[in-house]
Amino acid sequence: MSQFDLNAEDHLDRWVEQTDAIRVEGPIGWSDADGGYWVAVGYDCVVEITKNWEVFSCSNDQARDPRARGIGIPPFAFPMLLSESDPPRQTKLRLLEIPFFQPSKMKAQMPIVQGHIDACLAALDQGREVDLFREYAMPVVALTTMALVGIDISQWQAFTLKSFHGEGGPDFDLNSDTNRVHQMLLDLISERRAAPESDIVSALVQGTVLGEGLDDGEVLSMLHALVLGGFDTTAGLITSGLIWLDEHREDHDRLRADDALLANAVHEFIRFYPSVVGGARNIMRDIEIGGRKLRDGDRIYLSWAGANRDPAVFEAPHELRIDRPNADRNLTFGHGPHRCLGLELARITGRLALRGILDRYPEYRIRREGLVRHRAHGQVAGWSCVPANLA
Repeated sequence: MSQFDLNAEDHLDRWVEQTDAIRVEGPIGWSDADGGYWVAVGYDCVVEITKNWEVFSCSNDQARDPRARGIGIPPFAFPMLLSESDPPRQTKLRLLEIPFFQPSKMKAQMPIVQGHIDACLAALDQGREVDLFREYAMPVVALTTMALVGIDISQWQAFTLKSFHGEGGPDFDLNSDTNRVHQMLLDLISERRAAPESDIVSALVQGTVLGEGLDDGEVLSMLHALVLGGFDTTAGLITSGLIWLDEHREDHDRLRADDALLANAVHEFIRFYPSVVGGARNIMRDIEIGGRKLRDGDRIYLSWAGANRDPAVFEAPHELRIDRPNADRNLTFGHGPHRCLGLELARITGRLALRGILDRYPEYRIRREGLVRHRAHGQVAGWSCVPANLA
C-alpha cells in the first residue's frame, strides 16, 4: 500500500517520490485514499490501459452504470463529455472537433498565435515587476483558444475564471464563478444555433453523433473542456518552462539559435513538468495486468506524471534534458483514443511564447520566493503567480 493521495494538499510537491515508491514494487500499486484505487506508474502499463477502453472505461454515467464514475477521483460533479465517454460515441464526438486541429489548421494558427504573443509582450511594463502567468502566459493561451473556439477575444477576461487574472481571494467561490462562465457559454451556444459561423461552437451545435444532435448541456460540456480546461494546462507549460530557463541561462543562446532544439525542449518541459498529472479509469471486468489482479468495479488512476519518470523508457528520468531524444514520448496529454486534441496547439503556443521572452526580454529574472502554485482543479498542476523583472 502506498501513501499516494492525489487530493492531498501536498500531492503536487510529493508525486515524484510517491510514484517512485510505487514503482519499487511494480508498475501498479494500491492507494487507500478516497475509498481505494489502483495507481499505474509504469509507462507500458499506462499505454496498454489507455488502448483497452472496453475494460478500462472513461464513462461518467452512474445513472446507467454505477461503475461509470468518469476520470476524476472523486468523480467530477460536471461530466466532461468528450473525455468521459467511450467509443464509438467518443470517436464520433471527437470527429466534430478534429477538423479544427488538423496539421494544416495548426500551421495556419502560428501567425495568429504569434500576433497574440507580440501584443502581450508589448503590454508588459519593464519598469515594474510583472506576473508572467497573469500578464503573459494566461492571456496568450486564452486569446489563442478563444479565437479558435469562436469567442470574441475582446471578452477573454470575462470568459476566464476570476482566479486566473488575480480577482480571487480567501472567500473565492470557484463553483459560482464556473457557473458564471457556463452561462456565458450557454448564451453563445444559443447565438450560434440561430446564426452559425465557421468555428468550433458552430460545429458542435450543428453536428450529429450516432444520428442525434447535441443538446445545450452536451455542447457546454465540450466547450468547458476547451475553454476552462485548456487555459491553465498550456499556461502551466509556459510558466514552468520560463522558471527552468531562468535557472539555466547557459542554454539561452543555444535555444534562440536552434528552433528544433527549442521544440524538443518544449516536449521535455511537458514531460518533466506535467500540467495534467493523470486521469482515472473504471474497471469493467476482472483482469490481470502489471502483476496485479484488478477486479470488476475497481478504479485505477493512470499517472501520466509517474509514467513520464519511468527509467525503463526515459534515461535518468529525474533530470531535465532539453536535447532528450525521446522527450516527445511523454504521456502528459494522454494516449490512445482519449489523447488530447489540443496537444499540437499547446506545443506551438509553448514554443512561440518561450521564444518571445527569450528574444525580447533575455535578462528577465523570476522572483522565486513569490512563486505561487496553481490552485489544483482535478488533475491540473501549474502556477498562479510567477513574479518577474524584465530588465
